[in-house]
Amino acid sequence: MASEGKITIQLMLAVGGAVLGSLQFGYNTGVINAPQKVIEEFYNQTWLSRYEKYITPGTLVTLWSLSVSIFSVGGMLGSFSVGLFVNRFGRRNSMLMSNSLAFLAAILMGFSKMAGSFEMLILGRFIVGIYSGLSTGFVPMYVGEVSPTALRGALGTLHQLGVVVGILIAQIFGIDLIMGTESLWPLLLGFTFIPSLIQCILLPFAPESPRFLLINRNEENKAKSVLKKLRGTTDVSRDLQEMKEESRQMLQEKKVTILELFLLPS
Repeated sequence: MASEGKITIQLMLAVGGAVLGSLQFGYNTGVINAPQKVIEEFYNQTWLSRYEKYITPGTLVTLWSLSVSIFSVGGMLGSFSVGLFVNRFGRRNSMLMSNSLAFLAAILMGFSKMAGSFEMLILGRFIVGIYSGLSTGFVPMYVGEVSPTALRGALGTLHQLGVVVGILIAQIFGIDLIMGTESLWPLLLGFTFIPSLIQCILLPFAPESPRFLLINRNEENKAKSVLKKLRGTTDVSRDLQEMKEESRQMLQEKKVTILELFLLPS
């Protein structure tokens, strides 16, 4: 069927809005590297103003390592929490809700220098890590469920594209000539506010996942209406049938928790 490979405005809006979450993950992965020296100097000056002595090299290394690695700790916690959100609130609504974490992280990191608090920066990195971990689950799931079968593979690659574009933007913005300076690095870290704001503007106009509506909410009429908008056709019986069949297969499979995955014998 020709409609299977058709890209509609609703589909572009849904996928484009969602992939901003992937860009956020990439941006916050790479943004901390370029301004390392100026941020370390901020740590040094903050320590000096508090304790009237310069920070020791060992303490500085510890604080910097914590600033970098705590993003991954947050990401791990976020990735483990994906299922708690998507099955209760839906895919689109979960992405919208998670942006509150990105806003909070942007405020903490962006105002850390003004407040003279490296703790705010570290906490912000942890929170944006949680957000990024959630996004790595939300985005591919949503994109895969709104995409037609013929385009699912191609559109699915946009998640990884968003990640690498985010890393590239972070590296470019982080150079000394742009925002990697002593005065602008808080803006560099707080820039994560912008993609989240754009996503919050776009996603309310995008539909909820038809799979979530049909399988999780049992709202077939809503799922059918969403599919018609996404596919640009009135005949969506094939898509509905595929999702129903998938639902039946899932009911027959045994549910396994993350803990059980580690306990299963090899």
